Amino acid sequence: MRALQRMVGHLSRWLQERHFMPGMVIHGRYEVEGRLGMGSYGVTYMCRDLSANGKNVVLKTIQPLRGGDHRAQLIYDRELRAMQALDHPQMPRLLDHFVYRKQRCLVMSFMNGYNMGELLFEQEHSFTERESLQFMLELSQLVQQMHERQMVHRDISLSNVLWDKGRIQLIDFGLTWHQDEPPALVQQLDELVSGDEQEKVIRRSLHVRSDFYGMGHLLLYMLYSSFDEQRLVTVAQGEDNTHRHGTGRPESEPLLDNASWEQQLDIHPYTHQLIRRLLQADTPYDRLEDVQADLRQALSLLNADT
Repeated sequence: MRALQRMVGHLSRWLQERHFMPGMVIHGRYEVEGRLGMGSYGVTYMCRDLSANGKNVVLKTIQPLRGGDHRAQLIYDRELRAMQALDHPQMPRLLDHFVYRKQRCLVMSFMNGYNMGELLFEQEHSFTERESLQFMLELSQLVQQMHERQMVHRDISLSNVLWDKGRIQLIDFGLTWHQDEPPALVQQLDELVSGDEQEKVIRRSLHVRSDFYGMGHLLLYMLYSSFDEQRLVTVAQGEDNTHRHGTGRPESEPLLDNASWEQQLDIHPYTHQLIRRLLQADTPYDRLEDVQADLRQALSLLNADT
C-alpha cells in the first residue's frame, strides 16, 4: 500500500512539474516556441497564437513548488483577478485563461523590451539622477493604476519593470494583494517562512508601502549605474537571473545598505531624503500622491540648480 502511495506521489509531482516543449500546440491554439523563464510560482513560454496570424503571446502556467494543487488554484485565482481588473497599454493584457492537462494557464500579450536587470547589468545602460527620478515618476503612474483599484503589486523589482525604447512597463501580478483579501489567505500564498530577512518582510507587507519600498530599491540601482558601475556590479552579485513576464521569484534581492548608499552617492539632498522615506529609513510614505509630489519637487530642484 505504501509503495502504491509513493508511486502516486511521484506521478503527481511529475505531472505538476512537467514542461511544455517547443512545437507543442496548447489548447488547440498556442504553439510553444520556447521557455521564457521559470520561478518558484510558475513557468512562462513564448508562443505563437495560431488563431491570430501567429502573433507572439506569453503563456504562463501556475506551478508552485510548494503547497500542491490547492495553493496553485489560489495563486491562479489571484493573478487572474488582477489581470482582469487592469487595462493599460504599459501592462500585459490578459488574452485567455484555461486549464490544459491539469495545468492552469494564463495567456497575455507579449511586452517587448529589457527588464531593468538586463538593462543595467547586461546592456550596461546608465541613468543620470534626473533620468532616474523621471523614470520613477512615470513608473508611479502605473503603480497608481493598481492602487486606485485597491491593489498593491508587492513585487516591484529589477525583473518586473521593463524598458522598451524609453517606454516603461510593469509586469507580473502573481503577488498582487487585493485589499479586500483577508491576511490569513495571503499567508497561504506567500513564500515567507520563519527566518526570512526583514527586507523581504517589508517587500511583501500588505500595505502600499511595500510598493514604495520596491521603487526605492530600483531607484538606487539606477543611480548607482551612473555614479559607480563597479559598485553596481558588486551589489548585483547574487541576483537571481530571472527575466520578463513574471516567472522570477528571487529568494532574496540584495539589500542596499543604508549607510553605504548614503555615503557613496553624490545626489541632491532632496533626492536623498526621498529615498530614505521610500526605504522606510525615515518617516515612510503612506500615499502615492505624496511620493509623486516629492519626485516632482526633486526634479524641479535639480533643474533649478543647472
